[in-house]
Amino acid sequence: MDSSDLQQNLIDTINLVVDGKIGRMNVPLTQVGRVVQDPTGYEVVVELNDTEQTCTLPEHLHNWISKDDIVYVQDALGNGQELVVIGSSGSTRNSSMVITDSEHEGEKGKEFISGVTKLENIDGALDDPEIFI
Repeated sequence: MDSSDLQQNLIDTINLVVDGKIGRMNVPLTQVGRVVQDPTGYEVVVELNDTEQTCTLPEHLHNWISKDDIVYVQDALGNGQELVVIGSSGSTRNSSMVITDSEHEGEKGKEFISGVTKLENIDGALDDPEIFI
C-alpha cells in the first residue's frame, strides 16, 4: 500500500465517522401546517405533511390560533418529540374583520394593521360570523 492509498483510506475513514455523527445530530426544523381543530389549552392538532400531529401552543398564541389557520411549527429537538406552534401566517377562512390604515392605503405591507378571524360570541365561545358594517 503506497502513501496515496493510505491517505485515501484515512480520508474515507474520517468521512465515515463524520457522516455517522451528522446523521445522529438533531437540529431544529420548521414546517408549515394547517390547524385541524380549535386548540384545547396548550395543545393544538396540526396537519403536517398529510399527518395530524399534536403540538404545544404557547400561551401568547392562545387567542390568535384557531381551526383552519396556517401555522409555523418548529420541531425544537429535530427528532419529532417536541413540536411547538411558533406563529401564524393566515387562515384558509375568509377574514371576519380586517383593520386598515387609510393613511397608508396602497402601500404594500403598511395598509393592513390587524385582523381577526374568530370572534367571541355571547356565550364566550369562539365563532366565525360574517360582519357587515
